[in-house]
Amino acid sequence: MFAVTVRYFAIFLSLLAFCTGLRVQLAAQNKAWLDEYKEHKAYGDVYVVKKVAVPCTSYETFLVDQNGKKLTPAFRDIGDFSEDRAEFVPMELGPNGKGLHGFIDRSGKIVVPAIYAGTDRFINGKTWVIYPVGKQFGLSYIDKQGNTLYKIPIEKYKNDFLIEQAEQEHVCNHDTKEDIIWWRKGDMFILNWNFSKFNEQEIKRSKHIYHFNFRGKYGIIDKNMVLKVPVALDDIDPTYKYSGQGMERVQYGDKFGYISPFTGDLIVPFEYTDTRKPTAGLFWVKKNNKWGCIDKTGKVRINFLYDEATGFTSEDRSAVAINGKFGHIDKKGRIRTPLKYDFASYYNQGRSMVRLDDKYGYIDTTGKYITEVIYDEALPFDKTTTTAERSWLRYELSLDGKETFVGFSYKLNAVFILLALVLFVRINSYLFKKYQGKKWFKRSKA
Repeated sequence: MFAVTVRYFAIFLSLLAFCTGLRVQLAAQNKAWLDEYKEHKAYGDVYVVKKVAVPCTSYETFLVDQNGKKLTPAFRDIGDFSEDRAEFVPMELGPNGKGLHGFIDRSGKIVVPAIYAGTDRFINGKTWVIYPVGKQFGLSYIDKQGNTLYKIPIEKYKNDFLIEQAEQEHVCNHDTKEDIIWWRKGDMFILNWNFSKFNEQEIKRSKHIYHFNFRGKYGIIDKNMVLKVPVALDDIDPTYKYSGQGMERVQYGDKFGYISPFTGDLIVPFEYTDTRKPTAGLFWVKKNNKWGCIDKTGKVRINFLYDEATGFTSEDRSAVAINGKFGHIDKKGRIRTPLKYDFASYYNQGRSMVRLDDKYGYIDTTGKYITEVIYDEALPFDKTTTTAERSWLRYELSLDGKETFVGFSYKLNAVFILLALVLFVRINSYLFKKYQGKKWFKRSKA
């Protein structure tokens, strides 16, 4: 019984092999028209075929059906189909003598016109495209109908991705396998960015945006694999040393701006030469060598007037200075303490330390003195008490300005130590001269 089963199985395999070979032979006979093409590749019931007259110089590419009927005119190249779209490059070159790129569907219909300097296959319904923007190449993401999904504000990165510095190349006979690259100090940079599968998974798992570094430059991509900032940033602040209130500070060249740490969008352009950590919802930023305040949308809230400025405290005060004179303003920019002091500290515990004519005193939030300006040295009220010195004496001050003697000033202590040292040397010298002739002195010295 077993032998009969094996015999019938062998016959079945022989018939299957014969039918398969016959089908392949018939298919080959039916596709004899493929012989006229140098290259071909099947995508279901359509083929991309290529004629090559002169390698790397003269070639034509068509989309044809399974009978060899041409569905498109001659193109320079047609790429692989992905999500029912294939990149194509027409025979007519662009103004710069380079190929233009667009997309066709399986019927040969042009869905996205050939207007781009470079692109890639569709993934999850989108792809990137590169195109001229003034003196630069820009980058956007489009959907399968050619609609723009996101456009990088490339004009904000005006020193990078210049057209005149770009190298545009493609693989011989295959214009859809193109590259647009820039060289910086021997390192190759690109405008679009490709990641390994491992990095891609890590990016997609990220909570919001993903920072990445290449040769000392930073870029930012979101978890949907949309590049928000090209690899051009000189510094970022993911630890929030200078960031907050829904904005992350980033640096381009010698200027600072802000992005959204949630989306990666550029909120504030690169306009500022210095910044400080936000307080009370406001960011002190420096422009044209003056400090002013912006809010979390980038809108200017306090004009750029001040040579110095501190963060706002819970008293709604910031210490500011113009032409060497200090005072205080509130969050609306109103002057709350006249700018008349040689120095004024931030407010804490409702008190600010001020200096006039090399003497220190303390004021409250109304500008009223809680002590006279009589101290030679002083510290701000970082606690409910502070210390100040006058007439070589050191005092502990309470919030109402009352003094408690706590010792001599540090300068006076230093003088005492110096005097003691001088006195010790003088006494030691005197004793040496007085007793150096004595026998016991000589004996002890020996």
